Amino acid sequence: MIQTSMSRLDRYMNFFYGYLIMKAYIFKLRFSESYFNVKYLNKWKNFLEKADFKKLLSIAFDCMSEEIDGRILDIADVMERSSYFAMIHPNHPNITLGFLKDADLWNLWLENGIYRYARETISEICSIGRGDRIFDFGCGSVSPHFYSEIVGEYGFYAGVDYSAPLLRIAKSNCRERNLIDRVRLIQGSADSKMDFSREYDLAILSSILEYTDVRAVLRNAINALNGEGRIVVFSELFRDLHPEREELYDLYYSLIPDFMRFPSVGDIQQYLDYFGVLYKIKTYGSHFLVIDVFE
Repeated sequence: MIQTSMSRLDRYMNFFYGYLIMKAYIFKLRFSESYFNVKYLNKWKNFLEKADFKKLLSIAFDCMSEEIDGRILDIADVMERSSYFAMIHPNHPNITLGFLKDADLWNLWLENGIYRYARETISEICSIGRGDRIFDFGCGSVSPHFYSEIVGEYGFYAGVDYSAPLLRIAKSNCRERNLIDRVRLIQGSADSKMDFSREYDLAILSSILEYTDVRAVLRNAINALNGEGRIVVFSELFRDLHPEREELYDLYYSLIPDFMRFPSVGDIQQYLDYFGVLYKIKTYGSHFLVIDVFE
């Protein structure tokens, strides 16, 4: 079952990459140097000058050979549209990718896109069940009710997110399902120093490390476990597993406010070694890490 969910998401992310290649090719056909945002213009210009689209389009067709849930592509369409507005101005109002001003869109993508399948796979990989205690870094609007329903009334779920609009949606979702008493939602940055009043079994880091200080978030995750437990990481891209994808992903994901850089497995291991914790790390496909931490 785990293998099925994991391989499904790998296929979906491959399709997503192929789709972005196709979008980039169309962008190339329309590309003009008359835009005002020189910084973003030059990023695209550098990519397009080096890109071998004969090879990339062949990769795209291979990646897109299987049927998928097309809803995972909704965010890619918005990224592509926003890239044209970004050429005009980096803060153009029609760049609709903000966690604050575009929370309603993010709620749809979190509910039905890539992140839905990430949640399902995390639940299976980590065997989340009744009574588990979970701390979710960058919880968004959907994960709180998804995980709290699984852990049940004897479990506990806490999540932190800096987006007040997404947390408002999360609270509404939990109230509608009578889950609010077993959920704690915190507005704040996942990489700010945090104190934990209870111990957690699992720390979830799903699509958060590219927007934060990786070292600080990992330190918080270890502290949430109080020395023993499990950390699961999902990322649309680990730089060292698919380095050939980084530059293209950066062109689109950099339009999301606070985007910094996609994490690497090597960096995560380096920070864990620096913290001096005992751990065992395992990759699941190309997009998940499970880190077991021991006292």
